[in-house]
Amino acid sequence: MVNFGEAIKRPFQDFKKLGIGALMYMIPWVSIITGFFSSGYGLECAKTAIKKKSKLPEWADWGNLWIRGFLVFLISVIYFLPLALLSVLFVGPLILKIMGGILSSNPETFIEGLGSAGSTLAFLGLFAVLIAYILPMAIMFFVEKWKFGDAFKIGDVFKKAFTSKYFVAWIILIVYAMVIGLIVASLAAATTITVIIPLILMGFWNMALTITSMTVFGEVYSEIK
Repeated sequence: MVNFGEAIKRPFQDFKKLGIGALMYMIPWVSIITGFFSSGYGLECAKTAIKKKSKLPEWADWGNLWIRGFLVFLISVIYFLPLALLSVLFVGPLILKIMGGILSSNPETFIEGLGSAGSTLAFLGLFAVLIAYILPMAIMFFVEKWKFGDAFKIGDVFKKAFTSKYFVAWIILIVYAMVIGLIVASLAAATTITVIIPLILMGFWNMALTITSMTVFGEVYSEIK
């Protein structure tokens, strides 16, 4: 059974390890590159969680950390690619139809375009949620053996993702991220004048969320047969 309390506390076992990852997220623009180190470390946290090890892993083998973090970025891009293609195919023509109705002063075409846009956007929104839902499980398949292709075992991914245990874990993490994220964002906004404090807060929050979420998904993955 997943211990959410321990997963939430896990990032704070070692503030040095947490701080290293947070630093990678702090520097604007540079974090686009260094963030892959933190992402890779999060994957190591998932790997140890799969093996039922609660101690935070060491920051080691930096090359592999970056490469694995980048590979997960590629996995995410590939999973969201169909959504991007559908958006181009459907949203573009709808915008042209709505603009055509406006320019031609034809209210029927305009209203028809708005109606189609609403249903299309609803479909694309649901599709985006579906991808966001199954993606963490796909990443766990990659983490287990560090094989890129394993993330695309769609049948196995869906089988494990559509279980009550994974669904509950996903929902709890979403709520946790929203509530604590809102608190951290409020503190960052209140200290904006200092410039540095918001960067520090967001850096630590991003790293803590990475460790906690990867720990939870790793544990869930190991428990679902």
